[in-house]
Amino acid sequence: MLRSITAARVATSAVDRAVLVLYVESVPTTFAGCVLDHIDDLPVLWRRDDRFKTFRLVLCWQRPLDERAAARALLPALLLHGTQRFPDRPALARAMERCYGAWAGPGVGRFAESQVFRLATEAVAGEFLPGRPDQLGEMMGLLAEFALRPRLEHGRFAADAFGREHEQALAQARAVIDDKAAWARQRAIALGCIGEPWAIPDHGGEAAIAALTPADPELVRHDFLVHGRRWCVAMGALPADLPQRLAAWLPALPRQQPLPLPAVAQPMPRAPGRTVEHAVMQQARIVLLFRFPVPIDAAGAAAMQVLASLWGGGPHSRLFREVREQRSLCYAIGAGGDVHKGVVLVTVGCDAPACPAVVAEVQRQLALLAAGEFAAQELQTAIATIVGPFLAVDDSLAGRMQFTAEQWLLGRDQEPGQRIDGYRAVSRAAVIAAAQSIWLDHEYLLLPEGA
Repeated sequence: MLRSITAARVATSAVDRAVLVLYVESVPTTFAGCVLDHIDDLPVLWRRDDRFKTFRLVLCWQRPLDERAAARALLPALLLHGTQRFPDRPALARAMERCYGAWAGPGVGRFAESQVFRLATEAVAGEFLPGRPDQLGEMMGLLAEFALRPRLEHGRFAADAFGREHEQALAQARAVIDDKAAWARQRAIALGCIGEPWAIPDHGGEAAIAALTPADPELVRHDFLVHGRRWCVAMGALPADLPQRLAAWLPALPRQQPLPLPAVAQPMPRAPGRTVEHAVMQQARIVLLFRFPVPIDAAGAAAMQVLASLWGGGPHSRLFREVREQRSLCYAIGAGGDVHKGVVLVTVGCDAPACPAVVAEVQRQLALLAAGEFAAQELQTAIATIVGPFLAVDDSLAGRMQFTAEQWLLGRDQEPGQRIDGYRAVSRAAVIAAAQSIWLDHEYLLLPEGA
């Protein structure tokens, strides 16, 4: 059964104001070990945890990864320049200091082929402070400032703040080439995923940043609030009336007109592409972009993650032990990627003459895994390296909330213990099937000039 709390504005003839009306239907349900309430169309996943004296609350909006990525990436830095009530950074800092060192702020991240705008806060609960101040109310008020009342001039961000952050973002994007490993990864994804949103770098792209105007970040702020898929996660020393507090806060937001998120782009198997570029450097960088069908369930995702760990997920992996240690073909090698996109990236640092042998050995090791040529101890070690971090996920509010948010995005109602059980249940046959589903889609080489 689902508990739904609806916030509505009711006009009165006496005064021009909004009156909050609450309708509570039925009993609450749970998701990933949290209470799940729906406030209008806002899912709220929350859990009081008496081990902590602090609370943490995060509101999220999700939109597709597209040509507006650069404006979205710049938005948090601009919001931190001030709001209408707190017009600069010192004023924001003082507001948080008055709440006993609380913190609040915006952020933008990505999930597969989408971007997520977050407004987060963490503070000591008022019940543990002198005079029992309303810490939650103060911090929700500060989040409302970020969401609804940024410091604008004529509907756009102030020219001085925009100019400073825009220049810095452009400099950071241009500086990626100084880190040859990061540059090779960015170029490999851009060239291997042409026409796909995943090709867009986290910063949005140098050309897209350069083309931004002070109005663009404000447009994407409004787009997030109106069209984004939204949810809320909160944990820690929370009051029992959290849903009602959120219901009183929500009517200030723009009326939601959510738009659907497109499916993740998944090309069919094809002949692998190959790109060779050169830069001023002493050694080569290789990035091999492998593809696989995005798993449809938790068991499939677990099997693919175990395979990635077994293949190239650290010092225990085949790539590290065989390619680096046994054959001395490279000085660095590893595999990682995005199971929600269906991509594994094998990244290598080596001498330029060794590149052909490295590429061949990487593929040979995958073929051996696909043929089932791995020991039981290898499989157990690969699983243990994944399970370890999940054993500690409840030790911090941020860790558990990140886990819960990911479960919500995936639509998988699992607690950490169930996720751990899922990894431990991965069989040899499942790993073999995962290995057999992978194909090389693009080979990228960044070589020293003249090589």
